[in-house]
Amino acid sequence: MKKKKYAKWNITIGATGGLIGMIIGTLIFSGVDWSAILGAFTGFAVIFLINFFYVRSKKDKTPEVDERTVNNVRKYYAIIANVFLGVLFLALAGFTYAGQDQISISYLWIFVIAYMLISGIGALVVSRR
Repeated sequence: MKKKKYAKWNITIGATGGLIGMIIGTLIFSGVDWSAILGAFTGFAVIFLINFFYVRSKKDKTPEVDERTVNNVRKYYAIIANVFLGVLFLALAGFTYAGQDQISISYLWIFVIAYMLISGIGALVVSRR
């Protein structure tokens, strides 16, 4: 399997497309909005620097992750998703039993953000083992 010449730079190429799209969209829909353009450029610069150091640091031909790591992360996400859905189900059952008919959307967003944070940190830990 032959790797393409710019395969390592796909993230930066995508970020460049996002930057160009942001600039064109800003110019078309709201005139020259420098805060949006500078924010898009800052995001592009951060992604470019991360991708640049990643490409420069990898010199050997060893794979990024092996099959065991992929399987461990897959098992972790399967377990953590079921745990969070179970907790959500129990919490909603508790609210219903307590007589609540409505739940604020902000509480659900807190739950979603907590899921992303906990599952992301856990995946980092599992992938390093």
